[in-house]
Formats: sequence, C-alpha cells, structure tokens
Amino acid sequence: MTRYLTITLTALLLVGCLDKFDSKPDSKLQAQLPPGATITNDGILLAQGRVVGVSDGDTITVLASNKRQYKIRLQGIDAPEKAQPYGQKCKEDLLTQAVNLTANVEAHKLDRYGRVLGKVTVEGKDLALTQIQNGCGWHYTAYAKEQSEADQTAYAAAEKQARKAKRGLWKEKQPEAPWDFRKHKAK
Repeated sequence: MTRYLTITLTALLLVGCLDKFDSKPDSKLQAQLPPGATITNDGILLAQGRVVGVSDGDTITVLASNKRQYKIRLQGIDAPEKAQPYGQKCKEDLLTQAVNLTANVEAHKLDRYGRVLGKVTVEGKDLALTQIQNGCGWHYTAYAKEQSEADQTAYAAAEKQARKAKRGLWKEKQPEAPWDFRKHKAK
C-alpha cells in the first residue's frame, strides 16, 4: 500500500524557484508526481516515501519508487551540527525513529541547498517535534511563520519542556545554537 515519494529532478527544478509548490501545477509538473501525491490549494506537496538514511539531526534521505534518493530537511527545527556536542547523538536518535519506515511528507518548498523542506511524520509521529522533545534541537523560530500556529505552539512548548527537564543538549550549561555555530565556523 505504501507509495513512495516520487519527485523527479525535473519537478524539483520547476518548483525550485518558487517560494511554495505551485498550487495549480501545469500538466508537465502534474505528470511528474507519483500516484497518490497531490499539491494542495495552499501549495503543499503531499507524498510518501521510505526513509533510507539520516544526514544529521534534522535531515533525512527518502528513497523514491524511481530509485532516486531525495534529501528532506525537517521543517521547524535546527539540530546540532555533527561537530557540536550532541550532534552525533541527535543524528542517531533520528535514525532510530525513522530509518526503513514510511514517511509522510508535507513538502512546503526547497531550501537554499536544494533540499525539500517539509513536515515529516513517521508512524503518526512528527519527527521534528519528537527531536525537540528529546532535546535534539531548537524550535527554528526564524522560520516559524512557515509553520501552522498549532505547530509553532507545540514546538515552542516542547523546547521549553526539554530545557526544563535538561534533556539531550539541554544538559549542557550553555549549548550553542547551530546557526551561531555555523556563523562562527564560517569566519
């Protein structure tokens, strides 16, 4: 019953310059979508795929039925970089939660690195929210406006609770946010 996320390279290039996926795709783009995949009136691509890899605590790889792999960046979270404290642990946590399972993807757009950006659920669990609850990431408030109000509220509350409980990276006295780590590393 599982249908795999099938967004061909052509489809990605067609929508790559758009802020959101075109809510009224032309026939060429529509033909690129897999059976069962749809684009909502709000411009959100809904599809499924099998998780075959994890790059870090907020990025998964999905294998499509065309045997191509696509990077999916979890929306609403920024996890520690691999070189940061808890970076490898958070990657392993995401791997445990998702690998070889079917992911439901609500793809909102492509990020500046060409990765599909979206909300991903596996077995009914929001992967980004679970990562935040486990102390494996910050609610990425710089992009919160791209989330539903319910998700914004849930992610913020999850981070607050993880901090209070000193879960994961919150055990550190002053954990460095990944965006600050990247900025310092770039200098």
